Amino acid sequence: EFVGCDFEAGSCQWEDFSQGQFVWQRDRNGTATENTGPSSDHTTGTELGWYMAVEADRGDRNSYAVLQSPGMKQASTECLMEFYYHMYGAGIGDLSVFLREDSRDTLLWTLSGNKGNRWRRAVVGIGRIPRIFHIIFEATRSYSTFGDIAIDDISFQNCPLKDSQATCPGDEFQCSNLVCIDMGKICDFSDDCGDRSDEIDCGLLGYKEHCSFENGLCSWEKSDLDTPGYEWKRQEGQIGGGVTGPPRDHTKNSAAVLGHYIIADGQKVTTGDSTEIFSGTFLPSPACTVRFYYYMQGEGVGQLSVKLRSFSSGEGDIGLWVRDQEVGFYWERVEVTFSSSIKYKVVFEYIHGPGVGAQVALDDISFSLQCAHDVNNSELPYSPPPTAVPSTAPSPCSVDQFFCRRSDTFICIPMHSYCDYIVDCPMGEDEELCAGPCTFESGQCYWEDISSGHYEWKRQKAGQVTEQGLDGPSTDHTTGKVNRGYYMYVQFGRGQYSTEAILRSPLLPPSSQYCQILFHFHLYGRDVGNLRVIVQKRDGSKTVIWSHSNSTGNQWNAEYVNVGQSLENYWILFSSLPRLNLNDIPTATDDIALDDISFKNCETSYQPPVLPPFNCSFEADMCGWIQGGADDFDWERRSGPTESHNTGPVGDHTTGTGNYLYIESSMPRREGDVAQLRTPLLGSSGLHGYCLTFWYHMFGATVGTLRMYLQKSLHQPKTLIWQRKGTVGDEWRKAQIHVVLQDVHEIMLEATVGGPAGDIAIDDISFVPGTCPPSDLCDFEENDCNWIQETDDDYDWIRGFGGTPSADTGPSFDHTTNTATGHYFYLETSSPHRPGQKARMVSPAFPAGKNRCLQFWYHMYGVGIGTLNVYNQDECVGNQSLIFSQTGNQGVLWRFAQTSLEECQASSFRIVFEGIKGATDKGDIAIDDILVFNGPCSPAGYCDFETNLCGWTNIEVVDEGDWIRSRGNTPNINTGPGIDHTTNTTKGYYVYADSSVGSPGDRIMLVSEIFQPAVEGSCLSFWYHMYGQNIGNLSLYINNRTLHTNGNKLGSLIWRKSGNQGNNWSEGMVTVDFWEPYWFIFVYEKGLGLMGDVALDDIQLLLGLCSTSP
Repeated sequence: EFVGCDFEAGSCQWEDFSQGQFVWQRDRNGTATENTGPSSDHTTGTELGWYMAVEADRGDRNSYAVLQSPGMKQASTECLMEFYYHMYGAGIGDLSVFLREDSRDTLLWTLSGNKGNRWRRAVVGIGRIPRIFHIIFEATRSYSTFGDIAIDDISFQNCPLKDSQATCPGDEFQCSNLVCIDMGKICDFSDDCGDRSDEIDCGLLGYKEHCSFENGLCSWEKSDLDTPGYEWKRQEGQIGGGVTGPPRDHTKNSAAVLGHYIIADGQKVTTGDSTEIFSGTFLPSPACTVRFYYYMQGEGVGQLSVKLRSFSSGEGDIGLWVRDQEVGFYWERVEVTFSSSIKYKVVFEYIHGPGVGAQVALDDISFSLQCAHDVNNSELPYSPPPTAVPSTAPSPCSVDQFFCRRSDTFICIPMHSYCDYIVDCPMGEDEELCAGPCTFESGQCYWEDISSGHYEWKRQKAGQVTEQGLDGPSTDHTTGKVNRGYYMYVQFGRGQYSTEAILRSPLLPPSSQYCQILFHFHLYGRDVGNLRVIVQKRDGSKTVIWSHSNSTGNQWNAEYVNVGQSLENYWILFSSLPRLNLNDIPTATDDIALDDISFKNCETSYQPPVLPPFNCSFEADMCGWIQGGADDFDWERRSGPTESHNTGPVGDHTTGTGNYLYIESSMPRREGDVAQLRTPLLGSSGLHGYCLTFWYHMFGATVGTLRMYLQKSLHQPKTLIWQRKGTVGDEWRKAQIHVVLQDVHEIMLEATVGGPAGDIAIDDISFVPGTCPPSDLCDFEENDCNWIQETDDDYDWIRGFGGTPSADTGPSFDHTTNTATGHYFYLETSSPHRPGQKARMVSPAFPAGKNRCLQFWYHMYGVGIGTLNVYNQDECVGNQSLIFSQTGNQGVLWRFAQTSLEECQASSFRIVFEGIKGATDKGDIAIDDILVFNGPCSPAGYCDFETNLCGWTNIEVVDEGDWIRSRGNTPNINTGPGIDHTTNTTKGYYVYADSSVGSPGDRIMLVSEIFQPAVEGSCLSFWYHMYGQNIGNLSLYINNRTLHTNGNKLGSLIWRKSGNQGNNWSEGMVTVDFWEPYWFIFVYEKGLGLMGDVALDDIQLLLGLCSTSP
């Protein structure tokens, strides 16, 4: 068994064998020393996740800690280990991985020094091990205590030996142990069978030029064309030791057994120096394959290539294969197939790179049976015969100009326009070697596959089946036609390990800070894996700028990715690793493909347009707004109502008959699906910023979330700046956000599906320089609205989001956005605060006037809730007057409150919120959405729903849906009202429960504000509409704090109706005779079908007992 570990539940039998205090230990939430070690694990990405770590403050210089795996048996040739490491701190030492067989260790991987405060992935090729072995992680301490090292998420891939089969396909070889392997792996120096039956009698089978370098160079010869002092040298693995060469050869795969390889070696070697080694002579061959293993490790590694040589001078050499990227601390397998009509030799050439200590080695070279060996090893001719060389027409352009050679007429462009991201030549030849757009219709445009393992990128025709049986997307993106057009496609390669397929761009010129790459990708299938975009600099450093995993459906998706500014040349890499299924191979239906790559706004002279560039009513088009490529579906442009009848707008905001954007939430969409919309990159907002305004429509029983993010271009996390969740009624609402940012940035709108009745729409987006107009509503989303903390109280109100620090008290989301990232102010009542202490917060001054109303929402949940007081601080009435007070636990919900303000025309006034700590720490009090407006407050309990829900609110989490404010007919036929009760027209509003969403028996609750008891009693009057053959039960409950505290969350049932009551509005009246504050809850329990809509209208609470009880 191969034992990986994420360390979440334990150490998985991995054991520490350290001596002394410097040890491996399971840890989380940071190490003891600051400025070193991880603060979260890799598995969960949170401080609650676990990892293994060594803490440098527990050891001495050069101390080492040893973590050993359980014993593992018989690894296959393709066995690979993956893990994540964290090496952050000024004094990081070494982290090494060893293979332990008996008492002998073989170095597999090593790294030293500070690698930054993040988790990094490492891949270690283990290869064929025929014995029991252990894996060792060894950390070595440096001189400093700032040297904590951690590892996490160790996993093994393709390690067990293959299972035996009764029969093998015709193109496979059956081993003595009945395992099936590819014919191309016979006699290639790898024990793919597991019993070595694929590696015996190779000479008798006809395999020639078969060299492991164990007994010399075989027939391979050194070249006279080498840079003096540079050569391929035969070396033992033990001599290299990982410092001057690989610590193990490929043949023996262990430092415990003597093995040899050849390595490029020399004294005083400089960049560009080269060395060659070439084979014996081969006769013309139609399909010869050379197989070899190479090792390329170290930053700044040079270029290793395989060439076909037909003339000993090297003139006319044909390149067959090339790599100039570091592979890692392991041997990788390559197959190169070629044809030749004349005699030839195979040449391996290495050109030294700029890196110091980079290592390049070769081992186990073999040729297929199709290769025709020249038994006489005859000499090649020195040079090709002379031929007439056609004369080249002189360029008509001057030396400081570029000639557009494929144009119909002579066209010269300035040399500075060559390779500058802008196509100037009619045929695009000025950009084809660098940053030109590529459709892959005529070739790869100098994009090249530099993969080294199981997978590789190949140019593929749409609909064409590969030799491995993969068919890819049926259409390309360029033409969109079935079985037409080309794209780049991830296929099976001939390498040994399951490492990424990498597609590399030509070397790109420097770019502007607004540079973006546009590409179209196709990720489809259950086990499709991932696709990443990486920027690689000339020094070898790499930065991931985009990543996506999982299927995006059987379609092409467009994506803009911010590349940002580069002051030097660089490459773009597309990296993909298919996710392995149970058989450790991708399925034939898992497609990873790329098409139509281009660069936007990358020229260094580019400057974005000044604001506002993207004002949009969507009447004509998208105004430059971009659909997200890695989301689940797209925004749609539409006029009139959406396709779903019970959600979305009936018209746009601009004219009522124009266009808007919306997300369609019905099938095939699922809850949680996301649609993104982005601006192109924007420049600095200026010192005063800009006001971003838009209108949104969120109406339906299962509306999800609409969010707006600010995304900096330099690959930083996006910042949430606005959001709303759930239905807000069948109307367009205005949103505005003030943005001040000096950096390059973009705006992103993101809508999340809540359910099938959850269409979300936007319209009339505008960017206006300067601040946003002030709003009467204070929702605390951007700031404190200029409310001031008093200084003569005991402590302060705190602006927060999500839950408060104390458990079992306080809100878990705000009232404005209904999400865990929305803001509110709260009173923290945990230690060291004492019972009776007060916190007071004062509003800005409001101008004097008559008939003012204060409305706000408050949250008072917890067994130790104290008191919330609200005062009107006004010169006309003295210092201040108490206008609202509430004490004790009011349940896990936001509650509405309103109060009239005393008339005063002489002076301004302020509002004071005072929180008083209760008896225990379970007493957090919160406030949100404070509004002062001109005009009287509506009577307590009154609502005709013409403007909003008044003091009535939907309960979150507890029930299965929302009451929806609407007008006209409900969406379901033969049920619900066609007019409201207030106006008796189709233009008047009511609230209703949608029977087409959810399941029979689902409950939908509507809760009132809290009412004070009246000595003379009260009467609740309301109008209800219950029409349809599937009507369920409509109930009314009354509750108070005593019942609620004792566990009765609904309260006492005081009224109920069931079944069809006819297509008319009926009045309900209930007498209330309570002696403590109380509240009402309407509960609708859904019936068995779609014809069960129930509606409410014109609710009011009257003084005195009801005269009748309908």
